[in-house]
Amino acid sequence: MNTRPRCTAFHEAGHVLAFWWNGQRIKRVTVRTRAEALIGPMVDLRGNLQAVKGLVEADYLVPLPAFEPPGIAEHLPSMISAIERDLVDCFAGPMAEAIYRHCPVDRCLQRSGAGDRQRGMELIRLLPARMVLDAEPLAIARASCLVHRYWAVVSAVAQFLHAQGTVNGEEISALLCQLSGESPTPQGNLLRDLDSRHNRHATTRLRPVCRA
Repeated sequence: MNTRPRCTAFHEAGHVLAFWWNGQRIKRVTVRTRAEALIGPMVDLRGNLQAVKGLVEADYLVPLPAFEPPGIAEHLPSMISAIERDLVDCFAGPMAEAIYRHCPVDRCLQRSGAGDRQRGMELIRLLPARMVLDAEPLAIARASCLVHRYWAVVSAVAQFLHAQGTVNGEEISALLCQLSGESPTPQGNLLRDLDSRHNRHATTRLRPVCRA
């Protein structure tokens, strides 16, 4: 009971990877023990109660999609990239868990990733009508490409979260940079790099990390 589920650690590691790759600030990552999750909700950095097994607190590009008008990106095209990046953030967690569990991603989206999918649907409704139908499968495909490309990094981060439980954003971001040898800037990586067939087969090698 006083252990942390590895599947949760991989789930949160997937989210962490996407936020980091998009250059979004990560504030804190939490993977709770089974006992902690049974006791009740955790308190997030804003003082709100969250009934979750794990949580990545980070800066979304579209913070409150549920409060935005449907189809707003039709009139504000600059929002489209932000929405699509936040969609990768949403689906990368369930995707990483699905790969770890060797199960279809749909199963994780219906269970542990239900909240992620709900937020994803809130984001999709903001897109221009012509983009809505393909938005979810495109986001899932991009998340799959990203997680597979950095799978060695995701695995190392998951192991770290499984051992530590709670990690501040600066530490986890620094670890990702050390493991990958990359330092993403805000929205510096191109979403189209997750779309081509060639890039979907690319992988990032894990770099050794020395800890004091």
